[in-house]
Amino acid sequence: MGEARGVTMEGIKEEARVAEGCRQFEDPRHDCKNCPQRVRWKKVVYGGMQCGYADNYKDSSFLEAMVMNANVVKRDTATVMVDSVGIASHVSVVALVATVWTHALNGALPASVLLLLDALVLLMGFLALLLTIKCVFSLPFVVQIARNFTLFVSAIYVLAPVFQTLTRSISSDSIWALTVSLLVVHLFCHDYTSSTSPSTVAASLSKDAPSKKTSKAQETTLLANVSMNASIVASVLIASRLPTHLYVFALMLFSLEFFLLFPLVTHCIRQRSVNLHLGFSCTLIFFTLGLIFPLSRLAFVLFITVIVFITLVCPYWLIRIQEYKFEINGPWDEAKLCFDLD
Repeated sequence: MGEARGVTMEGIKEEARVAEGCRQFEDPRHDCKNCPQRVRWKKVVYGGMQCGYADNYKDSSFLEAMVMNANVVKRDTATVMVDSVGIASHVSVVALVATVWTHALNGALPASVLLLLDALVLLMGFLALLLTIKCVFSLPFVVQIARNFTLFVSAIYVLAPVFQTLTRSISSDSIWALTVSLLVVHLFCHDYTSSTSPSTVAASLSKDAPSKKTSKAQETTLLANVSMNASIVASVLIASRLPTHLYVFALMLFSLEFFLLFPLVTHCIRQRSVNLHLGFSCTLIFFTLGLIFPLSRLAFVLFITVIVFITLVCPYWLIRIQEYKFEINGPWDEAKLCFDLD
């Protein structure tokens, strides 16, 4: 009985000593009496509490590693305006295709003329690729391109009767509203990185971890696919309102040449020369203005407003808001992997 009472008293004394030590640890100003000498505090992640310091203790060097605006990309007005011209050129492409759609629906553009226009656009695009692409054209490469294009044109021609009767039971008002909505989705989801300077894209991604770069690339690919599908569906909706199969084929071919093949041409021109891309984009914008003006004065003014907003107002806003960009990084941030787990 006495032995059990002794063990109990010893246990109580040990618990009291541990509690006293814990109270000492909670006060960073209290030196631990159990330590022979006060050790210097070290910034470690694991290893338990350090003797004489609280678990949340921090010394005066805590803010020395703070970095401000480490990931902010410095932009200049000229580069932003040049990149915005690429966006304006794609808006011009959509406006150009919509103008041709309007003339075709009004009967002002015969199917034979539209077919000749398709052939002219295709020839000009092939010549642009031939002069700007950075690879050697070999005979197998040309044969492969010709085969793929033949399959592409044949598929459109075979499906033209299906496209013509696809929306016969849908009202015209629903078709116009859905087409406009799809074109807006196409513009907002389009991948504009091919029309901007490579240095801007590289600078915006240079500070990101590899896993974050991969997720951004996957997100960009998904949005680009949504944009492409929206443009194709919009073309099908408009083509379904035309009277003949040949007319449907000609309009579908024209639309897909601009929506699918034209971005490749502009990308190759941009890679070849920035000045050439600027000249080409400005020519396209003025050509689109010339087509819109006789069609509608309101659409002409609206198109000019959109182009000025994209090329002048938006770059000015972007440069101005850089002054208010404030980002803080320090030892409190979560660790970033320097390699890709995939």
